[in-house]
Amino acid sequence: MAMVTDYDCWRAGHDDVTVDQIVAVMHQNAANAAKVLRAAVAGVPKERMCACATAMKFAILTSRDAIPAATRKKLEPIVGKYLS
Repeated sequence: MAMVTDYDCWRAGHDDVTVDQIVAVMHQNAANAAKVLRAAVAGVPKERMCACATAMKFAILTSRDAIPAATRKKLEPIVGKYLS
């Protein structure tokens, strides 16, 4: 997802924006992206029978023994079922 922080930067004669204004828009964009992501995830059914449901099954090439516990914990929500 791409979000703009200074959409009018190319327009001559337009007021200049400050770094503080851009950062404020960036923070609002982050909040908006989180809302979109939550809504998208909420729409995914718990039980999926599509091929994409197991697309990550063969994507992890690293030996499971070489994956540190902290990394396993961070990846658990995404690929936890493939790390055991």
